[in-house]
Amino acid sequence: MMNNIYKEKQSFWTWWLCIILFAFFGYELFGVFSAYIDSGVLSFGVGFWIMLIIIVGFVFMRLTTTIDSKGIEITFIPFAYKKRWKWTDIDQVYVRTYSLKDFGGWGYRISSQGVAYNTRGKNGIQIILKEGTRVMIGTQKPELLNEVIAKYKV
Repeated sequence: MMNNIYKEKQSFWTWWLCIILFAFFGYELFGVFSAYIDSGVLSFGVGFWIMLIIIVGFVFMRLTTTIDSKGIEITFIPFAYKKRWKWTDIDQVYVRTYSLKDFGGWGYRISSQGVAYNTRGKNGIQIILKEGTRVMIGTQKPELLNEVIAKYKV
């Protein structure tokens, strides 16, 4: 096998997610400052802290996919989740297009289609293990991944 390593890092950030999150956060921040103007007391409500935690969570969330001579590995941060599938355990692997209805959204998902790890988009690496388990890993680089997988699939 080859010694080359393919690595792709993905986040959840999209322009529309930024607009939604910062609109809600702005609304909460407006409430904090309105209350401060009225009472002179700076008080952060539960909604403010929830939005701040959600935004910070999205800032740090990353899905990293690594493909090398040993197999395919993912790391999902901040969940400290790491999983590797060895080439010897993989029956089929290919890039495909999927729909949100296949897995019910983004993130870590379990559905009748198998397990999915994705952050956004509609392309992924479909892995079918020899024992039958199906795994989908999202990608933002489907064309490049087709080339990488072809090099390791022998």
